[in-house]
Amino acid sequence: MLEPIKFEFQLNYSKKMLYNYIYTPEKMAKWFADSVQSIGSRYICFWNGYEETCFLIKKKKEKSVRYKWEKFEEKKYYFEFLIQEKLKKLYLIITDFVNKNEIEQSKLWWQNKIKILKKRTES
Repeated sequence: MLEPIKFEFQLNYSKKMLYNYIYTPEKMAKWFADSVQSIGSRYICFWNGYEETCFLIKKKKEKSVRYKWEKFEEKKYYFEFLIQEKLKKLYLIITDFVNKNEIEQSKLWWQNKIKILKKRTES
């Protein structure tokens, strides 16, 4: 059984810029996957020859984006990016569903993805 887990990262971006990186396939391909293609609400993500499909199921402009992996289409599992401002600082809060024994692996994966995001957006 998968459990929800949240990760919070402070980022120094505008809401608009960050939203583009969590919503548009072109920007997601700079950090989330090697390549992202979209057809309507269907997003096909590629990593080192491996591909997985997710569906955009909910969005609020410059606030949040929620996706559901195709393999979990019938279940209530998703991953979500939430942009939140706290004390004049911007945070990206990621909700993911993982097996209890994969929490640390998921944490490392998201930390790595955020490092890539920061590196690719520095210039």
